[in-house]
Amino acid sequence: GLELVSELLRLKGGEEMQENGIDIDRLVRQYGSLVLKQAYFYLKDRHKAEDVCQEVFLRMYKKQPQLPDEQSEKAYLLRVTINLCKDVLKSAWHRRVTPMIEGYDAPHPQNGPEADAVENEEKQLLYEAVLELPPIYKDVVLLFYYHDMPTGEIAKVLKIPEVTVRTRLMRARTRLGTALKGRLKDEA
Repeated sequence: GLELVSELLRLKGGEEMQENGIDIDRLVRQYGSLVLKQAYFYLKDRHKAEDVCQEVFLRMYKKQPQLPDEQSEKAYLLRVTINLCKDVLKSAWHRRVTPMIEGYDAPHPQNGPEADAVENEEKQLLYEAVLELPPIYKDVVLLFYYHDMPTGEIAKVLKIPEVTVRTRLMRARTRLGTALKGRLKDEA
């Protein structure tokens, strides 16, 4: 998990990692779960998400970007995460090799009272619908709803105008509404 990321980075980066200006331990503690969640949303595979997470922090260490504040660090890390996930999804290995057990890493709804079961099922349907969105819409939805980022910050992370972020959010909501109506009818 995340506790191993710092140690693995030290092994890959060598001893000079501690002498360098970047505090990789702080970054992993502060942003590790955020980066891992973002990678998992894209890849739907815990092992690939962990590999991407490790690579994100390794790149942060190697490039040593001059980031003035925590918002800039977060934006940088999320941008690198998204780009690496897209690279994994484009890779020949990912396209040709299909998982043996579909949805193996997917979260499972909690068993509980009927109301909880219905709520969990609805959340699962929404989660699946978000994952099926085209990347341009999935990016903004994940950053806005799952990471609570304002549209201005999303625009900086994705390097697009803020009005484009708002347009994509609106279109994503429309697509999600249509997809969820279709799924709920299928189950009725």
